[in-house]
Order: sequence, then structure tokens, then C-alpha cells
Amino acid sequence: MSSASTVLTGLASLSSKQLVNRLVRATSPQIPSLTMARCSGLGLPLAAITRGDASRAPGLYRGIFELAGCRAVLAGTSIFELPDARPPAFDNALNEFGWLHDLHAADTQLYRIFARGIVAEWLELKVYKSASARRPQTLATRLINWIQCAPFLLKGASRGFETAFMNSLTRQTRLLARRGVNHFIPTNRLMSAIAMVYATYGTTGLESLQKTALCRLSHELDQQILADGGHVSRNGQTLLDLLVLLVPLREALNKALIEIPEPVNAALERMLPMLRFLSHNDGGLAVFNGVSKTNAGRIRAVLEQDQVHGRPLNSAPLTGYSRMAQGRASIIMDTGMPAAPGRNPNATCSPLAFELCDGPHRIVVNCGSRQGADAQWQAASRCTSAHSTMTLAGQDTSTVIDNFFTRHLFDTPALITSGHAEAEVRSEDHGSIISARHTAYVRSFGLAHERQLFLDADGRDLRGEDRFVPEGPLPDAALDPAFAIRFHLHPSVKATLSRDGACVMLLLPNKVGWRFSARGGRLALESSIYLPDSKSARPTQQIVISGVAGRPDRVLWAFKRMKTAAKPRPSEAQCEPELPLNSG
Repeated sequence: MSSASTVLTGLASLSSKQLVNRLVRATSPQIPSLTMARCSGLGLPLAAITRGDASRAPGLYRGIFELAGCRAVLAGTSIFELPDARPPAFDNALNEFGWLHDLHAADTQLYRIFARGIVAEWLELKVYKSASARRPQTLATRLINWIQCAPFLLKGASRGFETAFMNSLTRQTRLLARRGVNHFIPTNRLMSAIAMVYATYGTTGLESLQKTALCRLSHELDQQILADGGHVSRNGQTLLDLLVLLVPLREALNKALIEIPEPVNAALERMLPMLRFLSHNDGGLAVFNGVSKTNAGRIRAVLEQDQVHGRPLNSAPLTGYSRMAQGRASIIMDTGMPAAPGRNPNATCSPLAFELCDGPHRIVVNCGSRQGADAQWQAASRCTSAHSTMTLAGQDTSTVIDNFFTRHLFDTPALITSGHAEAEVRSEDHGSIISARHTAYVRSFGLAHERQLFLDADGRDLRGEDRFVPEGPLPDAALDPAFAIRFHLHPSVKATLSRDGACVMLLLPNKVGWRFSARGGRLALESSIYLPDSKSARPTQQIVISGVAGRPDRVLWAFKRMKTAAKPRPSEAQCEPELPLNSG
């Protein structure tokens, strides 16, 4: 079947937004009319689990807003009336009011008055009518942020401001009940359900809706949190964002002796071990499927609230990840295919990509994504070549469809793939092994990609094997495709290729050295970029093994931790490959 037929088949299987919205309404608990209910005051304390950054408060007071990777400086005008066009991501972040937490963290009367002034300005200019402010995701996030920061904002406030603030909360809650809870995008529905619980418990006047709001939250968690604890988006950052809101909510309800539905508790007990699963030994998230921040501090804050301490499994087949941890080393591998269209706006073509971390230092990474990146950067970070895995003939493992139809239906490009992925993880006395494969290239090239990783019990020796396995009839155009196996390196790693091109020496910030060697292809060191945790792309390097599939049919490679610090230039004797996995 041609690629065009594949695309048409994929599009034909997609439901319209209107139809899905109707189905959601028909099968989900509905929020009753809010016509008679009004927010009249503060209810249950629902403080944020992490404090804002107080060091950013002086800049905000001076009119410097740095949001979503963009910077705006006020010059005698309102932040909501800047003359220059701003990226949509900036407007979204501005209207979410997450920056209020930075002013809250400083907690001075000066910043409190300034924060109230910005909120009053937002109300006076009727910014809430803008398309950005009415986005379900933005609306839900703003509602939560306002409720969390309400004690800070209302302390010493005039009666007029308090009335306007509560009236706005009422309007926003009504709008969210109409639009957000029935939204097509699953994450938007879940965020809206969380916001409704915050609104009904965090304020007085909406008590009659509390039971229904919790019921709706239970329903969405049951639908979207998989049995292994992952979210249907396959995005670890989405999972963390949900836990940052749900964990303090559960704590507050427990302190108030309010019964929490079993599905909510059950979902949280699955999600917390999964968060550990998707975190490296440095405490931060693995960079897969749209992660733009590793978030070690937020993860620590969430896990400190975990009283069960459920141990993560080594395999999450439903979410599509596998994990090994030995000694100081941790390895996390993408062993799934992209989430269904609409579930993750930042889904990537990355089957069998992996990351390697040595204690607090990452070695092998994926390029990741950057918050507020433009369409070109988003498209580049979505590619298979932006991940530490293999590509054939430079092609992605999924077809990316980006047009008016997909943007209107999913608010994002759609990734369509005809293949599947599977993996097995096993532990032995001498180490752990991940055996994985995907068939995304079978249709185009008649080849399946199999990858096997072995990590020894000390976490000092990682050995890998990539195989090209014929499967099904071989297409005529697929004879001898070129392959490239990439290992993107973290910007903190200094890499040096040996003079004879036989190995690469890697020096970590703590002066610990690793040696990479390979057999079965040409070894090169090329430029790369790293997007997470930065306002701009950070330059780095990537190790690339290239050749022709089938000549040979496998590539062997190894990362080995050196006993002493790495030297700037390796000798040829050091580069003798010590490679893995029997050839049989």
C-alpha cells in the first residue's frame, strides 16, 4: 500500500470533533447548570505543592515578563495591550496566570498590590473574552492558579476587588462547565475536571456541585490513566503536571475529612510509581514525547507527599516504556508507538529511542522539545532523527499530517503509523536486558528494527545490538536502504573522536569518563541540539553509526565507564571494542 493510501486510511478512521464531543457528553457525568450557584468566598485551602520563584518577582514588578520562552518588557502600557505581535504560547502562559506564584512566593505587600492590579486590569480590559483566554487548557489552568493564589490576592483587598474577583471565578467556572469538561482533547477534559473540583471546594457557594465534580474527575482518571500508571498521552510531563495538582488536592480533602472516591485514590497510586519509572537517577524526567522540562524539583516535591512508595515496574507495556537501573546508571527506553491523534500535541516518532544517565549526569539523551517553540522547531523535534534510535533512508517512523483538518480537529499535527512496537525486560544476576522491536519500517522497506540493550550489575557497562530483520515481502524501492543510528549527547558531555575513528571518549562534568565503541558501521561525531530546560536550543554533539542495512544485518556498540577520568585524546589501544551480545 502506498504512503498516500496509508494517510487516507488513517484519516478515514478519525472521528469528527463534533461527533466525539457528543459521545463524551453521552457517556460522562455532566456538571449541572451553574445559573443559580455563585462563588461567594474562599473555601478549602488548596495551596500549590511547589512555591513560585521569588527571584522573578522584582522583574515582573518592573514589567519584565518571561513566559513560554519569550520575553516582553513593558514601556508605559498594559501587558495585555503590547503593540507587538506575540507568539500564541506567550499569550497562553500570560492568561494562565502561573506567574502569580512568583509574586506569591515573594509575599510582600508591594507585590500583592501589583498582582491585584494586573488581575483588575485583566478584568477591566475584558481579556477573558479573547480566544487565548477561553482555550479550555488555559481556562482550567487559570482557574486553578487563581484559587491557589486567592489568599495572597485577597488579603487586605477592597470589597470591590473581592466582589469582581469572585464574580469572575463564577463566570469562568460556568464557561468551563460548558466547554472544558466535554472537550475533544483528553488532557483538556481531565484538566477541566480537576479545575472544577478546585472551584467547587476552593470557594464557597458551589457546594451543591462538589459531588458531581468529584464524580467527573473519577470518570476522567479512570478513562485516561492506564493500568500501569501512565497517561494516554505517553508524556511524562503531562503525568507530572496532573500529579502536581492532584496530590495536594487529595491531601487537602483528607485533612478536611472529605471522602475521596476510590477511582481517584487508585489512579494516584498507579501514577506515583510511574513518575518514578519515568525519572532518571538525576531526579528529572526522561525526555520523550514532548517533555520540555526535566522538572527534578517538582518531581521531588510530589514524591515527598507519597506515603505508599510503590516501586515502579521495569516495564510499562501500556504506556510503552521500559527501564533498567543498575548501580549509578539508569536507562529508559521508548518501546511504544506515538499516542493516538489528539492525545499528545507533542507526540514524536521515536520507537526504540533510549536515554542513559550516570548518577546526576545524563549521557545519551533525545533532543526533546522547548516550551513556546515555533512550528519549525516543533516539527524538527518530532522527527525520528531527533532521537537516540535508528532511521532508515532518513525517513520518520510515522507519517506526520499537518494541515487545516488536523489543526482544526486535534489542535496539532497527527502522527499516523502502520507499525507496532513490543518489548521484554528481564533481570539476571549479571545485569538487566531489554529486548525490543518495532515494525514501522516494514511497509516501506520490508525490515523490522530490533534493539537489545544489556546493562551490567554495576551500571558501568552498557552493550547494545541493532538488527535489521526481513519481514514480509520486500518492496522494490527498499533494496539496501542506508541506516543511521544516533546517540544524542547531553550538552554537558565533552566528546572526542579517536584519530582512527574507532571510538569516542566521553567526559562528564564530574571528570568521569566513558568510552563508546562500535562494529558494523562507520562511526562519526556530528553536531546536534538539546531543547529542554532552556530558552533556546543548546548546541551539543551526537554519535552517529551509518551504513547500509543488510551489509551487515546488525550493528554492535557499547558504552563503558572508565575506571579513571577520561583523557582528552584516546589512544588507539583504548578503542578496541568490547562489544555485546552473542552473534548468534
